[in-house]
Amino acid sequence: MTVTSDAPAVSPEVPDEPSGSGDVDSSSADTGQPERSAKPVSHWTTSEILDALQSGDLSDWQAIVHALKRDPFGRTARQVEEVVGSDELYGISTVLQEVLTRARDNLAEAEQREAANEINLLFEASGLREAEFASRIGVSSGELSSYLTGTASPSVAMLVRMRRVARRFGRTRPRG
Repeated sequence: MTVTSDAPAVSPEVPDEPSGSGDVDSSSADTGQPERSAKPVSHWTTSEILDALQSGDLSDWQAIVHALKRDPFGRTARQVEEVVGSDELYGISTVLQEVLTRARDNLAEAEQREAANEINLLFEASGLREAEFASRIGVSSGELSSYLTGTASPSVAMLVRMRRVARRFGRTRPRG
């Protein structure tokens, strides 16, 4: 009977896998790239955003820009403002400031349109003529017109007043 050794068939100096196919690449472990890309930008820490802007690739920058456009006043936007405020970034800081400014301007315009739409709905629901509706809410016809077109926004108190007038004078719709 032959005694077999428990030693491995391959000597320890010879790796089991070909070079470069290891589980962890030293360059990706140092940059934190796998952890960062595995979660949405809105969950990145400020240091991960800074790292992405300093040493990330185009896909990292695009992800940040999409997050800024999606929520220009959110957590990511505040983090980007903080990072851009530091003197560690040069070219990208101007671009990100412009993206943030445009995203906030676009949001403000959309909110202005939404407010005008709401006011138009209240005006229509009241069933009153424009001059009568303006009188009932205590503004001039010109001021109401600017609210209806979205060139001006009323105060919250004025919006509440418009809702009350719309409810009070609202047309009764036939049930059908």
